[in-house]
Amino acid sequence: MTDTFQYIYTHGRKHELPRQTDPRSIVSVFARRCATSRSVLDIALPVTRATPQTPGKEVLIVSVADRRVFEVAPESPSIPSLDPKELQSSAVKSRAVGRKRNTYGKALGDILLKEGRTVETLVAESIRQAFAEKGYKIIDRKEDASQKTLRVEAFVDKFWSWMNPGFWAITLSTEITTDLSIHSPKRGKSITVTVQASENYQTALDENWTEVINKALRAYVEELKARLE
Repeated sequence: MTDTFQYIYTHGRKHELPRQTDPRSIVSVFARRCATSRSVLDIALPVTRATPQTPGKEVLIVSVADRRVFEVAPESPSIPSLDPKELQSSAVKSRAVGRKRNTYGKALGDILLKEGRTVETLVAESIRQAFAEKGYKIIDRKEDASQKTLRVEAFVDKFWSWMNPGFWAITLSTEITTDLSIHSPKRGKSITVTVQASENYQTALDENWTEVINKALRAYVEELKARLE
């Protein structure tokens, strides 16, 4: 009698598995090897869309502060947490962007930005990109700012990626929430920007985490642009 097979694709290759295999086990076969250890991602913003600068519009990003709250054993995977067996320093938390889980939802290894990159720097770059695509000239130094320069202070309340297991696929999600205070010579205002991006995959490979984070960053830039004058 001929056996019936089902297939899973990873890294562009087709892997043949018996039809009776539990789909969740299929995923775990390929995810188990790296899921328990920390992953380091190199996240780069999408290329800035060329936009002519508007005369008289300029902005200075004064500060970006990470005020996310981490929990030890959160009820939801969307709440930041770190593997208790690993280093828990403030430097590590500043680079943490997600937590891996197995196909049954158990929390495993952490997902960090590469050395030299933090959530604060990534959000600062995203804010700069949104203003640049809106026609603003970006002022890098406080001493170069003028009376007409907008001044922006930002607080990061959420920047986290997580996994939700499913029967045939898993869902990777990234949520970003920031509070921005924008000050001008005439008035000031506050803007809260929240975006979430999700994608379905068969495995939680590093490149899949990178893809969904980049999707959220692009959505963040677009949402902030829509809120700017």
